[in-house]
Amino acid sequence: MTNLLPDSPDMNKSIVPSLEKAFRCRIYGVKPRRNVNYLKTDRGHWILKGYKQREKAEWVTKLSEILRDKGFTHTVKYVSDYEGEKIFPFQGKYYTIMNMIDGRESDNASLSDVKRAAMTLARFHQAARDFPMAEPFPFDGKPALIDKWESRLEHFEKITWHIEQKEPQNRLEQLISEMAEDAIREGRGTLQAAYKLPLTAELYASIEQGTLAHRDVASHNFLLTPRGSCYLIDLDTVGQDMQLVDLVQFMGRMLLLQEYRMSSFIEAIEAYCRIQYLSDTQIWMIHQLLGYPDNLLREVTGVYGNRPGYHVRGVLQLVQMEARLREARQSFLQSGEHLFRHSPWGEYHFVG
Repeated sequence: MTNLLPDSPDMNKSIVPSLEKAFRCRIYGVKPRRNVNYLKTDRGHWILKGYKQREKAEWVTKLSEILRDKGFTHTVKYVSDYEGEKIFPFQGKYYTIMNMIDGRESDNASLSDVKRAAMTLARFHQAARDFPMAEPFPFDGKPALIDKWESRLEHFEKITWHIEQKEPQNRLEQLISEMAEDAIREGRGTLQAAYKLPLTAELYASIEQGTLAHRDVASHNFLLTPRGSCYLIDLDTVGQDMQLVDLVQFMGRMLLLQEYRMSSFIEAIEAYCRIQYLSDTQIWMIHQLLGYPDNLLREVTGVYGNRPGYHVRGVLQLVQMEARLREARQSFLQSGEHLFRHSPWGEYHFVG
């Protein structure tokens, strides 16, 4: 009846009869992917995900419900058991079941996909407001993004120092060694410049407005359906933050696959602005923060830190792309002043 794969992540085969009883269904097969399991049932295709903390499971299920109530229906939808519960405790873990979305992952090499994803992100941002904080916000006036970037840069510097000491041992380490000086200079320069940007004002505004950010807007978290809809999934990383961090992350990831074309940046921004307004100051800040070499630093520190999902082959491919597009990236970063002198979004007044 049930065709289970023995090494399914976070999957105990003994859970299947319990799920069938609680959700009044028959489970015919299980297929693991990333950190979830796909279930084939007589009630359709579902996705099973487990959490170590009940609070996390409660947060994502409640958040999905609130977002849907506020009009953002293009996200995950959780299935209730026969008692109406959306969290299923089993042997010390807390499981949720979502309806599978029939769609493919967005492709950042496709400008059409990028624009649809940008509009979906804007709709999420519209709904992800007015979430009052349950307790005082623990910060010292420095955005979490900057704190994360400082730590990432420090880790990268340590990695490059160790490579230097023992000399590069493979192609990846050769590339890291070749790119390290420029990357460290760009990272430090962007972090210094960030303190001159009105990020503190943006942070206070996000607290006042109660905004949430997704904080993992990778292309695989946007699903495009055959009917033309675009869904934003994986609410695990959503939390109180500046929504600007999503835009910086989104633009940085897509620009690499778009070969750092300024026209792609403009079209993605315009697609987002069709749904949600961005001021010229916000657009300028996004462009300036893209000076931080996050793609390179994230991947290198990820693989050397043995973080899940980071593998040498994939990291090598990305680092090679960044090396090949070095001049295009520099051209994109240097064209900001000219771009905003003739801003397509209106006359530009902010002076950083």
